[in-house]
Amino acid sequence: MTQPHPKRVLTLSDVVLFNVVVVFSVRGMTTAARIGPASVVLWIVAAAAFFIPLGLTIAELATRDPGQGGFYRWVRRAFGEAQGFLTGWFYWVSNVTYLPSLLIFLASATAYAIGKPELAEQRLFAGTFALAVLWLVAWLNVRGLQLGRLVTGGGAAASWIAALLLIGAGAVLYLQTGSATTWSWRAVFTVSGDLQTLAYFGTLSFALVGLELAPVMGGEINDPNRTIPRALVISGITIALLYVAGTLAILVALPPAEVSPLSGAFGAVSAIASKTGWSMLSPLVAGLVAFAVIGGVAAWLGAVARLPYAVGLDRFLPPAMARLHPRHGTPHVAILFQTVIISLFIVASQAGGTVREAYLVLVDMTIVLNFIPFIYIFLALPRSRPAGPEPGVVLVPGGRAGLWLVAALGLGSTALTLVSAVVPPPDVGSAWRFEAKLWGGLLLFAAIGYLTYHAFRRKSS
Repeated sequence: MTQPHPKRVLTLSDVVLFNVVVVFSVRGMTTAARIGPASVVLWIVAAAAFFIPLGLTIAELATRDPGQGGFYRWVRRAFGEAQGFLTGWFYWVSNVTYLPSLLIFLASATAYAIGKPELAEQRLFAGTFALAVLWLVAWLNVRGLQLGRLVTGGGAAASWIAALLLIGAGAVLYLQTGSATTWSWRAVFTVSGDLQTLAYFGTLSFALVGLELAPVMGGEINDPNRTIPRALVISGITIALLYVAGTLAILVALPPAEVSPLSGAFGAVSAIASKTGWSMLSPLVAGLVAFAVIGGVAAWLGAVARLPYAVGLDRFLPPAMARLHPRHGTPHVAILFQTVIISLFIVASQAGGTVREAYLVLVDMTIVLNFIPFIYIFLALPRSRPAGPEPGVVLVPGGRAGLWLVAALGLGSTALTLVSAVVPPPDVGSAWRFEAKLWGGLLLFAAIGYLTYHAFRRKSS
């Protein structure tokens, strides 16, 4: 029986919207706003040190090898099967922790949208709501990208509208009453060298992650050699502008000390609404953000499921992972398996502590697991070769020296981010419990990945 192939249904606009919905979020603006005026400089540093090198790396590697699997294929070609497997494994596992944190944030946005902000800190509401949305999104992804791209596209549009409303309202408030944050050139350009500032740099870099995800679906993108680089440029500029302007709007409404890691953007909108008398602004923005997060969950869940599908084709996971739905052409087994694991993790993450502490543990664990693959991705850049007989498209200037320069910038920012992620945030109630959950989860996932690869390598040899 012939294995069905994924359908090429994604256009340039689909990929642009996909990039926006997986990278841009009000959570990134909230994190930056907690830094204060210096966030402007840190955004610029994070973009120069990580976002731009990542975009150049992804564009270069995607044009050399645009096939299904994306960075899993690139690392496997550069360093061998074991490193390719572990790269895909850590990235896949990072989404087992990322999506629960995203869904908890979604529960917070929904609580604000329905006028019940007190629900945002209740574990029962957060966990139940997260599970319901997760399984709805899983069903949409099994139905195919034709339906899923409507959700991700709508989510991207909702995030744009929410950000523009926040930015516009912040500008009006500034003209009417001034800024709640004290601004000065010294405050903007003064970035302390303590561990907490390093931690903020790491979380800002994490807020810029996601450009590498669309090439994982390279077999489902129309003309990926042209589409992926063009989408990277368009979405990259849009994302950078929205992040900086949105952060400034939050700081106009609230001083940094009053910005919450879970509800900072909503708190800023509530402050703007109360000061301007725009009573409908807060639930409107919260509703738009909630829909944007649903689009983000749909995009991450569906795209990341293509990793175990690609690995399953290479027989390093059970053959069922490589199955495509006979009608919809989607890796339905991989999607459903991933959904079950994420469901278990949502339940486990709510054990002990508060919703806020669970959210912060998930975010830091996700950063570590997510950034380990970037070490391989950046190192693969100067070692890359075209996958086929064509010479490939060279986008990074300067020959091999230019490739190494881009890789070095990306590796340096990746190393800083990994170091920063293990620093306990000031918001946690118990530092030892935070570290125990973080390191325990990391060691468990690493051991499972190592044992999984060797078990299936023996079977396939």
